Amino acid sequence: MASAAKNNWVLLIVLLLIGFICGSILGEILRPYFPLIAKGATAEIDPQTFKLANAFSLTFGFKIHLNLATILGVVFAFIVYRRL
Repeated sequence: MASAAKNNWVLLIVLLLIGFICGSILGEILRPYFPLIAKGATAEIDPQTFKLANAFSLTFGFKIHLNLATILGVVFAFIVYRRL
């Protein structure tokens, strides 16, 4: 039973990522026809690099751009997940 719940979370994450990607692509395609759908906001954490004696370095950074099409893609992906 625990593995079934774990697989559902993995499926949800995969579907949400697909929703983000498809929504972003759709927003870029429809931008010339519906400029409002491509309006959005960006949130980011600048990349930070941690070095350890020039032998090891680790870089963290995060950037997300949300627009109306991306949000619609995520909502659609969540609806698909709930129907499964």
